[in-house]
Amino acid sequence: MSTSTVDTSQDVEDILKVHHAWVQSNDGLIIEDMIPNFADPGYLQYNLNGHTYRSVHEKVKLWEGLLGAGLNLTDMQVVEEPEVYVEGGLAYLTAIWSCYTVGQGSSGNMEMSGAPITFRITEVYRKDDGKGNPVWKIWHFHCSLVADPSSPKYPQDA
Repeated sequence: MSTSTVDTSQDVEDILKVHHAWVQSNDGLIIEDMIPNFADPGYLQYNLNGHTYRSVHEKVKLWEGLLGAGLNLTDMQVVEEPEVYVEGGLAYLTAIWSCYTVGQGSSGNMEMSGAPITFRITEVYRKDDGKGNPVWKIWHFHCSLVADPSSPKYPQDA
């Protein structure tokens, strides 16, 4: 029985370019840099705020609202380097990010959160831009907070 391996190195490289552009667009909530990373139509996000965004247009509305309210993200960092898994025209990526939130404090001045927010992310990619062109785009993004390292992982450890 012979086993053939498919070289996915170019796919991984292309996916990482999209991923890093997406990370950078979050630092400052740069809408015009965020938009090209996602399938349109087709994008779906489960956001850290607990809400679901069902299109790039909904994501833009969120970022416009945050910026309009004086809220922003800064010092976006990749804490755990991405792991990319590719199978044909589908792929997923996992990583851990951190950032600070910036907003208007009680003094009326812009203030940075005292500690960074650290969260896990999963990105689902298809080699389809939403219009049928064979370009890697993010179709789904999900993030959730990283547990405090001192908290028990299993209930019986509490």
